[in-house]
Amino acid sequence: MNNVLGVIIAFDNDNDLREITDHRTVAAVPWGGRYRVIDFMLSNMVNSGIYRVGILMKDKYQSLIDHIGNAKDWDLSRKNSGVTLLPPYSYSKKASPLVTGEYRGKIDALAGAVDFLQKNRSDYVVIADGDIVANVPLDDVIDRHVKSGADLTMVCTKKTKDSPYTTYVELNRRKEAVDIRVGDSNEGKCKHVALGIYVMSRQYLIHLLSDCVTHNCIHFERELLTRALIDGTVAGYIFSEFAVKIEDTNDYFQSNMDMLDKDVRDEVFLRTRPILTRIKDEAPAYYGDKAVVEDCLIADGCHIEGQIKNCVLFRDVLIEEGADVRDCIIMEGGRILNGASLRHVITDRGVTVRDGRTMMGHENYPITIAKSSTV
Repeated sequence: MNNVLGVIIAFDNDNDLREITDHRTVAAVPWGGRYRVIDFMLSNMVNSGIYRVGILMKDKYQSLIDHIGNAKDWDLSRKNSGVTLLPPYSYSKKASPLVTGEYRGKIDALAGAVDFLQKNRSDYVVIADGDIVANVPLDDVIDRHVKSGADLTMVCTKKTKDSPYTTYVELNRRKEAVDIRVGDSNEGKCKHVALGIYVMSRQYLIHLLSDCVTHNCIHFERELLTRALIDGTVAGYIFSEFAVKIEDTNDYFQSNMDMLDKDVRDEVFLRTRPILTRIKDEAPAYYGDKAVVEDCLIADGCHIEGQIKNCVLFRDVLIEEGADVRDCIIMEGGRILNGASLRHVITDRGVTVRDGRTMMGHENYPITIAKSSTV
């Protein structure tokens, strides 16, 4: 789709993954044994023919830049399009006069890159949060938006939890939004939630941003969407497949554990819409004679000598003989030594759990261990 521009908001607003996001944003967090969270939105755009993508960043973005590189793994290393990284202070006051300082929220970030939006000649813009794990057919969303004649289309899912940061949406029979609320479902009347993907015309977005900045509005969902709802028509696109917006550690832990279910994996990883990521070549995983492995996702380069059950292991993880690891996520380079016992634990990259250590979290509140720590 040459007439569509993609914009990914790859910084955190209300997300809190504790130690996991101390030095990176949620978009750059490793997920599912080999991916990063931003891989899903990048892949969704590429699979839908969107090859012009801007990535808005605010802070802690070195890990994200290292992962994306020249974007060739997503087929976005192109001569006349591809990925444009948009950190704060990217433009001068003359080029982008709406916002020139540090971003207070999504509106400031988009307004700060208004020069990027104005120079692009695309008719439509897809704005997506970088903390979404879902395989969304954006081409179908765009087609539905164009045919509906709505000013803005938002992708919605069924309400599954209550959160003070969730954007609740009430839709009528024509799948048009009649109410949008943040943190309040209006006593259950709002049966859907916004996933964080929005489609509108480029000119309409620029108009909304100018209006919001003029009135000192900074909250995208609470203020920009409300203005769109009052002044025009906001349509809802209901996405019924697996979708998670990773707002906290529990979301991250549970979404990874969900991938142990083959039916869920089949919803997310489709041959017709593959999820692309940065390619790293590793030797196959090695399993020792006394290794016991049950219902796990294990990446290349792992060395398993102990017992693991219901776990997600990233590349180059060592589980020594005598170690017992269950319901855990062990990121790249993790070392679980002899006699260690782990339950409901998330270890960041390069963590070592020494001999005989015991750590037990809960499925609703897993323990997180910071990067390169030794326990």
